[in-house]
Order: sequence, then structure tokens, then C-alpha cells
Amino acid sequence: MSGERTSINTYSALLPGLLLSLFAISGSGCIARDEQHSSERLRQVMREENGHIQWKVYGFTDDPCKEKVEIYYDNGKLKEVYYRKAGRMEGVRTVFFDNGKLSETGIWHEDNRVGEFRYYRQDGHLECVQYFGLIGESVE
Repeated sequence: MSGERTSINTYSALLPGLLLSLFAISGSGCIARDEQHSSERLRQVMREENGHIQWKVYGFTDDPCKEKVEIYYDNGKLKEVYYRKAGRMEGVRTVFFDNGKLSETGIWHEDNRVGEFRYYRQDGHLECVQYFGLIGESVE
């Protein structure tokens, strides 16, 4: 009987970790989609005639259908970062003003806005928050 209790207690202690692992593997849940991947590799750089970078595209060796795109202002500051999968926007998209402050952020799924989007003024203060349903429609 005590062997059974040890076994049950051991599995009970492991269960939360196993569930978290399943969430991370399936892509569900609130795992950050914009974190740096160790498999991220620079695939393409587009420059203007004056040498300024217009955009960069990164690929992922662990997911060949996924890309990260960075778009830059003429002054060299980052304008926008987003992810796409199989050519469709998928994951966190972050947009910046030319002064470097955050302009907007939110998550996209198959080219549709999903969940909470935050919009900011150029001074950095939050302007508004908007919510979107599963097919990109705005919800109150």
C-alpha cells in the first residue's frame, strides 16, 4: 500500500509539468511567440541604394514554414517586427514610432487580429485597447 502511495504522489507531482510540456508542444496556451529562437537564421536583407536596411527576414531551422520580419525606418530604427507562417501573419506583431517608442502590439493568427491589441501615443502613453475575436472581428 505504501508503494502505491509513493507512486501516486510521484505522478501527482509530475502532472503539472507534463501538462505544461503538452501545452508548449501543441502551441496552445500563453507561451510567448516572439521570444528568440536558437534556430533563428538571417535569410534575407533588403537595402536601399544609400545602404540603409529596409527589412530583414529570418528563417527558423526547427520550423521551415515560419519567418520573422523586421522592417526599419530610413533613420535605421526598428519600425515593425512580426512573424509569418506559410506566408500568413502568425504571432506577435509589434510596431514602433520613428522615435523608438512602442506604437502598437498584438497577436495575429492566419492574417487575423486575435485577442488584445494595445495602441500607444508617440509620448508612450496608452491610447486605447481593442479586442478581437477568433476571426479578426472587433469585440467590445
